[in-house]
Amino acid sequence: MSINELLDEEGIDPQKLFDETEYSTLVINRDGFSKGDNAIADLIEGLLLPNLSREQNEEIFKALKEKQAQAILVQSIELAETNDEKAKLIAACWETGLDFNAYYLVFAALAGHPDFMVAFEAFTVIENAEHYPPPEILAQALSIVSNSTTKHTAIQKDLMQHLQNGFQE
Repeated sequence: MSINELLDEEGIDPQKLFDETEYSTLVINRDGFSKGDNAIADLIEGLLLPNLSREQNEEIFKALKEKQAQAILVQSIELAETNDEKAKLIAACWETGLDFNAYYLVFAALAGHPDFMVAFEAFTVIENAEHYPPPEILAQALSIVSNSTTKHTAIQKDLMQHLQNGFQE
């Protein structure tokens, strides 16, 4: 499936959208969305389609980057109903190469998520950031991570070290 097919209203059968064997459905509140925002939402929903090839994913990542889709990606992560959906959407954040420093604390909290893949992907977003946020955000992130009761202590430990390194830069 190409990006154009994802954006084509005729390309997806609405009856299948709620059939979990056909699609993973993420309902994004589109109230007040512009035409561009709706195109971003369509791309994000496309990431959750089963059996996308790596090339198809790369096309979507490129389009999301061009559209500076950080806000809607984060909103979609918060709305995702399953851990698998959350992990895929969080992975898309670092795979797009977009700057998510404005959402640093969101990813710090997600790094303590009970699901390993959600926690791991959130850690990866923070670790792959091009630069550290300001010291006050780093301090808040460090507090969130250190107070987390996560069972994924290796992620927690590595993230705490990464955050502490940010104070030296």
